[in-house]
Amino acid sequence: MIAKDKQQHFIAGLLLSLLGLAYLPLISLGFIYGIGKEISDYFKGKFDVMDILYTFTGAGVALAILIIVELTRLG
Repeated sequence: MIAKDKQQHFIAGLLLSLLGLAYLPLISLGFIYGIGKEISDYFKGKFDVMDILYTFTGAGVALAILIIVELTRLG
C-alpha cells in the first residue's frame, strides 16, 4: 500500500502538469511544485526525497499523456 502522503504528491504532480494540455508551458508546473514543496519542507525539518520522486512521477505521467495527445493530433 502506498502512503496517502505519497499518493497526494503523485496526484498533485499529475494534475498540475496536465494543465499543459491547455497551455503547453504549464507542463512544468508539477516539476516546479515538487521542488518548491520540498524546499519549503526542508526549512520545516520535513524534507523527504521520496515526496519529490512521487510528485515527479505524477508530472511524468502527465507529460507522457501530453506527448500521446500531441502525436495523435499530428498523426
